[in-house]
Amino acid sequence: MLIQGTSISVTYKKIDGIKRAYYNNEELLKEFFNEATVLPVPDDAPVEIPRIIIKTLHEHGQLNISPVAATFEVHYNAGFERDWEACVNYITERMVKVFEFLNLLTNNSYEYIGIVSNVLYDDVRDKGAKKLSETLLNSKKISDIYDVNIKYTFVESDCIFVNIMLQNARLFRKGIVPDRAGALNICNQIAESIGAIIDINDRYGYNNNPEYKSDSSKLQLLISSMSNIINNKLHTLIERGEY
Repeated sequence: MLIQGTSISVTYKKIDGIKRAYYNNEELLKEFFNEATVLPVPDDAPVEIPRIIIKTLHEHGQLNISPVAATFEVHYNAGFERDWEACVNYITERMVKVFEFLNLLTNNSYEYIGIVSNVLYDDVRDKGAKKLSETLLNSKKISDIYDVNIKYTFVESDCIFVNIMLQNARLFRKGIVPDRAGALNICNQIAESIGAIIDINDRYGYNNNPEYKSDSSKLQLLISSMSNIINNKLHTLIERGEY
């Protein structure tokens, strides 16, 4: 299994003066992050636009901070892509510092938190669409399926959504130009695997409880659920159609 990347998003009520807050507390992030790029975005610009961009020391990850959300995105290599526990340690260490900074501004009160991982289930190397359709759709009587895209949503722990999207993933040899006519023909395809996007967040609690508040401790619940899926449930879902 190849873990390609993970992003963590933290959504909160609007923080005024987010740039000033960063300048006053930037030392909290220096252990794992470089100096920030503070963008010249006007104060009246849409609040979703990041004001602050900070890369990790070796530039494997990037933290984007806007007045209403912070997103930490990581792309794995150097062996991390085959070791989910190493990935967990990496993101957990850095998010401790991110929350240390954000908690000063939010009093550790958030609307909701989410974690998304992109995974290539490369145990399957051939006929990924056929594998998904036969296991999950019982479609033995449907012939010549070229692509399959299936999304499941579950509710866990009375507060979190677990979204799993599965699709066949065609892998092509290096050096091709995808936009060129004929580039994606079968001769250039080296495998047809299965990709998964696993999106876990506590927005179910936020959507259904008008008094709901998230906090930094929720991240460990989300990571635990993600670990269970990557280490166990994804395999049984794809191979046996069980969850």
